[in-house]
Amino acid sequence: MKWLAFSFLLIGFSNVRAQSTNEIKIGFSSTQQNEQFELDALRFYISNVNLISNDAIVFDENDSYHLIDLIEKRNSFILTYPDNLVFDRIQFDLGIDSLTNVSGVYSGDLDPTKGMYWTWQSGYINFKLEGKHSASSAKNNVVQFHLGGYLPGQLALQTLSFNCSNSADINFEFDLNSFLKSMDFSQEHTIMSPGARAVSMSSHIATYFLLNE
Repeated sequence: MKWLAFSFLLIGFSNVRAQSTNEIKIGFSSTQQNEQFELDALRFYISNVNLISNDAIVFDENDSYHLIDLIEKRNSFILTYPDNLVFDRIQFDLGIDSLTNVSGVYSGDLDPTKGMYWTWQSGYINFKLEGKHSASSAKNNVVQFHLGGYLPGQLALQTLSFNCSNSADINFEFDLNSFLKSMDFSQEHTIMSPGARAVSMSSHIATYFLLNE
């Protein structure tokens, strides 16, 4: 019986060793802002990262919350997934989902000291853009978009999906220049709380995330 138990132990250890993994770097960058705009902050959450093959999810990252800060150059993370996994798409959320907002998880990148949390009633800031634009009618030409919201009618979370290859690192770009050109900052320059405007702006901003190939 002792030899039999030892044999099962060896087989189990062999199976664990056989489960090798692979890694890819997921990176984010931004286009250079135009001279009319002075960028002070550009931060956002990437969460619920999934790898997809033939429209089916083949990998779902655990504890999938990543705070990206393009000013401070904290602009990438490593995705670890099973070796030999084949996928043709990557999907992720821009922001933090409703369940996480009410779950009381406040560690790591979700720590409120990161400057991306309002209160328990309003939840996390999904996307933060701060700066100054010459066309802004706000005091000192300020532009401030703190976008979030998880309650019904205020859900600002955006889900993005891109075709990709699993043979190389994956890099995304936020096309800040095109976003700036799309805006009339004399009319819309400040959003600092959840609501319909935050939802609409979140949807608009999500269209300026591009896959760098």
